[in-house]
Amino acid sequence: MKKIFLSFILITACLNSSFSQELQDGQKRWSSSSKLSIDDFKIKIGAEDNDAIYSQFMVTHSIGGFDFMKRNLNQKIENLFLGNASWIDTTKVKSIEKQIQFQQMQFDLAEISARKFRKRILKDKRKISKGVDIVNKINNEIISELSETRLELMRATESGRNEKMVTEWKEKIKSELLELEEFRFENKKKIKLNK
Repeated sequence: MKKIFLSFILITACLNSSFSQELQDGQKRWSSSSKLSIDDFKIKIGAEDNDAIYSQFMVTHSIGGFDFMKRNLNQKIENLFLGNASWIDTTKVKSIEKQIQFQQMQFDLAEISARKFRKRILKDKRKISKGVDIVNKINNEIISELSETRLELMRATESGRNEKMVTEWKEKIKSELLELEEFRFENKKKIKLNK
């Protein structure tokens, strides 16, 4: 039996002035109602030396100096799946649906990080007026935390093969997403943080 490698790369980008909410071809914004499917993985491969599954995600932000006046910065930070940079080799994967669900779990972890990023930026928004260096600092901290959490997920679930642990992680992820619900991209209402 061949070992399946599940890859995940998170790219952060700062797109200060030319940020657009229009998705490019192959991109999929995280959504609770639209999960990843096999059709989202756009690259078709067949070479023996490639990983069976490879997913690439991107967390982008477009925060500028005047954003400190806003009471909701959710639309300034996006969590995207990059289908044109992701693949599933269906000849190497026994249970495609389970593997896609495991990729979705990683996308969900990136969403938790995006929501934490949105929350911290809103909390520290006054500092943005003095310069956007604080944004990059928070971004680096959030991405570092995500990398550690993702590694923990991979180890605990044996890259998605330990079904009992996968179920535990799904519940943990669901709980964290719910806890950070008001920081989802779709929420445009004013957010008042408790001090």
